[in-house]
Amino acid sequence: KERKCKMKTMVKTLTVLLITTFVFAETVTIQNSTVVAVKTVNQLSTAQLSLGQEVIFNVAQDVKIKGKTVIQAGAPVYGSVQEVKGSQMAGIAGKIIVSINSTVAVDGTNIALTGSFSNAAKSEVGATVAVGLILCPLALLNKGDDGIIAVGSQQRAMTLGSFEVEVE
Repeated sequence: KERKCKMKTMVKTLTVLLITTFVFAETVTIQNSTVVAVKTVNQLSTAQLSLGQEVIFNVAQDVKIKGKTVIQAGAPVYGSVQEVKGSQMAGIAGKIIVSINSTVAVDGTNIALTGSFSNAAKSEVGATVAVGLILCPLALLNKGDDGIIAVGSQQRAMTLGSFEVEVE
């Protein structure tokens, strides 16, 4: 008897959960080229990154469609280093390009993104070579600056394709 009662309670609970899910859940479409604001959570530098390395950003603000949040602020955004050139002698500056690849919607759907962060430090080649030729050849040993993308830098990415997302 007790087992039968527990079984009935469990069936009722599951029924209520299923009905609640179907009644309150809604499918929303994220259209192609929907803008997603992305921000860096760490400083990115040519001195510490290598080609192909994965980089993690965050969604900067909620993405809402029809008043429903489909991608939540703070969700991880995955990217990868596409180009990295360290600073070199004679004042040659560093350069970094990091692509923005994907994020995750509120229901766990993987959302493909396109966009990038980039920075090329100011080159000092002309001044370094001039000083090196006129005053001191040792000036040619002067290294340029690293390419750096600061913490909290923001960039707009866009969705690549349309995605169906379950929201409450």
